[in-house]
Amino acid sequence: MTSFDALYHKSKAPVLSATERRKSAILVVDSDPQIRQTMRQSLMGLGFGTLSDAPDHVIALEKIEDRHFTHVIFEAKSLRISSKEFLSRALELDSKMIAIPASYEPTVDDVFDLLIQGARGYIVKPFTAESLDIALIMSTKGEPISDAVLNARNRNEALAALVLSSLDKLAVLMRQAGQFETARRELPKRALGLRRSVDLGNTFAKGGPLMLRETLIDLCIERSNGPASRLGRFRKRMEVKKKREDEEESLQDQSSPSSEGTEEERETETKSLKPSSDGIIL
Repeated sequence: MTSFDALYHKSKAPVLSATERRKSAILVVDSDPQIRQTMRQSLMGLGFGTLSDAPDHVIALEKIEDRHFTHVIFEAKSLRISSKEFLSRALELDSKMIAIPASYEPTVDDVFDLLIQGARGYIVKPFTAESLDIALIMSTKGEPISDAVLNARNRNEALAALVLSSLDKLAVLMRQAGQFETARRELPKRALGLRRSVDLGNTFAKGGPLMLRETLIDLCIERSNGPASRLGRFRKRMEVKKKREDEEESLQDQSSPSSEGTEEERETETKSLKPSSDGIIL
């Protein structure tokens, strides 16, 4: 059976066909003319079709108004306008366009906020032709980052949970792969999901990879104290729910008078309303 290490390092990304590449129209936005030129040459070598570039966000918006681009790769810094304003206006002009911020320091440039805003991926500079290709493929065909991660109050916990969830899915599939061909075919995809979640965590965890590792350790310890299986966790939740309902019912019983006491009070009231032998209601 394929080892975990082999799967992790040989996981395959989705593929863009030659036709899909030729039909792509990519706009490169960067203040450095050398980067624009290098990126255009790399994209041309990768087989992508129509290529255009702009030195700042304002000129880029003018180009987006004039024609349709399938992708825009833009510098995650303020170029006459902020990168957030550019992304917002660009997606207003063309909501189907795939926006990919590029940065030397994704954490410093708040690339994560751009992902929340609608960017589909990111490129870390300095890039290679391979990293550029992978970023474009994953942004186009890869699974988007879940809203639960993007909008989490505690980003590190959400990123750590994503890593563990991806690892759990891969481990389950590896167990099933010995019996089912469909599971074996899914292994590269699950391995890629784990690689991507680890890369995402290392890039965007507050405090860097070290803090992500600490959060992962804490989360693993926390999970180790609970039931090991999904069924066990479900039973545990049901036990907690039943206990809570029993406690609430007990509190309600304590706050209301007993049924016997209520019946005795009714009998006393009835007797007090009966007329006496003198015809006077007591």
